[in-house]
Amino acid sequence: MLWAGVWAAYGLWAWRAGVRTGVDTTLYSRWADLLIAHGFNVSSFLREQDFYIPPFLYLGWIVLLAAVKSVIGASWMQAIVFLNWLSFGAGSYGVLHAVRRTTASTASLLLAVSLFMAAGDLLIFIPFVLSDLIFWGIASVTLVAGCRLATAEPDDDRAIPTAVLGSVLVLYALVFRPSGLPLFVFWIVALASSFVRGPFDRFATRIIATAAILALVAIAWHAAIVIEPGAWWPFGHLPEIFTVLGKEYRAGILLVVSPESNLGVEPAATWLGAMRLTAQKVLYFVTPWLPSYSRVHTLINLAFFLPAYGLTIAAMMNRDRLVAPQRRAVVILVLFVLSVVVFHALLQLDYDHRYRLPLLPALIMLAAIGLESVRRPQRLM
Repeated sequence: MLWAGVWAAYGLWAWRAGVRTGVDTTLYSRWADLLIAHGFNVSSFLREQDFYIPPFLYLGWIVLLAAVKSVIGASWMQAIVFLNWLSFGAGSYGVLHAVRRTTASTASLLLAVSLFMAAGDLLIFIPFVLSDLIFWGIASVTLVAGCRLATAEPDDDRAIPTAVLGSVLVLYALVFRPSGLPLFVFWIVALASSFVRGPFDRFATRIIATAAILALVAIAWHAAIVIEPGAWWPFGHLPEIFTVLGKEYRAGILLVVSPESNLGVEPAATWLGAMRLTAQKVLYFVTPWLPSYSRVHTLINLAFFLPAYGLTIAAMMNRDRLVAPQRRAVVILVLFVLSVVVFHALLQLDYDHRYRLPLLPALIMLAAIGLESVRRPQRLM
């Protein structure tokens, strides 16, 4: 009943908001029309595209959009918003079920429901004709599947079907949006947490520390590439995305507002300057507040992110109060959050924060577990 109430509330909101479009809607629509014109011949379609991010990485979304346009016709935008709502329903159901299963706590379940109702980023984008909400659904179900593997009993007969489902979703995510890569990293870690459980549990802290170090190394290498691409890219031809990023870093572009305008900071002229700009992008990516937000937008964001971030930290700090399955869930979800933040900080950011949507289900589950860690007494040494 709680889930049905959340799903219905989002449906009502999407209906009242009406169909909305973003800057990328036009590009996606054009790609879909071209794919239809090519008779859904993917190879022929891809040969004619010239974009600094390979269109192959959007192919799952473009095929879906082209199919919807072919079947639905003029009402294709309304159909995509309806699919957004269905995707939200599937993802939110999975997340709430995972919270109930992982915590066995009414308080944690109510917290998760409350966070969904305060998730301003989701409320903003559910009526948009973009790929973000459908990708959010894919990511949410994958995160739920990963947590199922991490927390299931060793003899759980659902482990193999769950692993197959998650693997299929991850493969689809990799050709749905470029941001499918962090989901792939999460899935590898989730499989490890299930099938090599002993070593994973013993070295959990080292795994997190190693991931943090690798993130810093990636940021440093990325900074070197965008400042001196010829000297630090040993794999032949430099991908065009790094050429674009190099120009943006040297121009001090923090994020893309529109094709005609950007938000700028101090240009990055050195390796350290590029690392500083990436750090600024990290802060922008995770911030719950910006001066451009309205008072209502700010209050809704604070209602979500303050408990979400605070209880995520609590889950990390109080892992010794949790049972082993909950500790494993915390580790894999934290690694996903880290990979998403770093991945997007190294690439381009949009001003509207839609790229951080996949963080929200992970933060909701972490906050629910964090609440349990706060409510439990500390173990005696």
